[in-house]
Amino acid sequence: MAARWLRGDFHAHTLHSDGVLTPAGFLEAAEREELDFFAITDHNTWTFPEFDQREHMTIIAGVEVTMDYGHFNVFAEDGDEPDWIAELPQPWPLRNPDAPPGGSEDLMNRIKASGLRSSINHPMLYPWEWLDPATSLDDVRYVEVWNDPTHPENQVCNPAALEMWSRWLNAGSRATALGGSDFHTPEPVDRGDGWIVSGHRVGLPRTYVLAEHNTPRSIFEAVDARKVYVTMGPSIELNVGLADATFGVGDDMGIVDSFVLVEAVAVGESRLVAEIVRDGIVIDSAAGRGSAGIEHKVPIAAMDRGWIRIDVRDEASGQIVAFTNPVFFGDSPGRDLRYGAFIEETGWELVSGFARDRRPPT
Repeated sequence: MAARWLRGDFHAHTLHSDGVLTPAGFLEAAEREELDFFAITDHNTWTFPEFDQREHMTIIAGVEVTMDYGHFNVFAEDGDEPDWIAELPQPWPLRNPDAPPGGSEDLMNRIKASGLRSSINHPMLYPWEWLDPATSLDDVRYVEVWNDPTHPENQVCNPAALEMWSRWLNAGSRATALGGSDFHTPEPVDRGDGWIVSGHRVGLPRTYVLAEHNTPRSIFEAVDARKVYVTMGPSIELNVGLADATFGVGDDMGIVDSFVLVEAVAVGESRLVAEIVRDGIVIDSAAGRGSAGIEHKVPIAAMDRGWIRIDVRDEASGQIVAFTNPVFFGDSPGRDLRYGAFIEETGWELVSGFARDRRPPT
């Protein structure tokens, strides 16, 4: 069976934590958005058994582990509730500003050893940013680069997370980037700090996964292989040609000593700019209304190690509205990468300052 792009959402809540919809109501919302799959990730709560299974919709079992040091999703391919769920704090911590940094290592090691997948959520978003500098990126299979667009802070925090992930990739990480709506309510919310934010929409941003079957196993096999792109609307096609071979999103070309032909097209409703990004630097771009196509020959030497992805911007606002996971080339060196090594480089203090200015004291 040929693989196809499945539409999904990896981060959502129901009334079993701090959402407003019942599982049945959330399922109806996901069906209206024509999703193929979603993950249910209530705070420190295993809600999966509350859902009625549907033949055309894959429901992925998960939990948003919510701790003082930050939030991370954990996904279970088989749907079975892990025994450590009962050890998570209830009620979950909102955030203790006096809590010391760190604390994720033991639980993340248990999760990794059990074969479950984990994803750090909204790592730059105050007051829920990731606060454990000792976290090993070897324990982070996925990272939620694009979170809930209704947060005004995410105008800065999402691009900052994208930049941080780019630095991970440059350092040798192969973590897959995901998106998540962080759905709580479809209704507008007055935050009490001068902002009235629009209601959440299931599947916005939307994460596309190139999978052979619409099953948890097939979806996670594809996500592990980084066959993923994230979008606020536009679709993306990416092909990298090398001799008689063609590579796509997430592929590893191995050692290359040649020119490769990068071909990409983004299709959407506004005037778009498609950018070819190599190792975090835009090397070419093209604009178009409704679609933007680009071709570019990229020279790669045998000693080069790096990656190529496509970013898409809305030309009027300049904001990124879609991006792919990369195509890799060269070797993949083993390094002990720690989260704290990347915080200062990504302007974490600037991002947090921007966010703090938009929230009242707690």
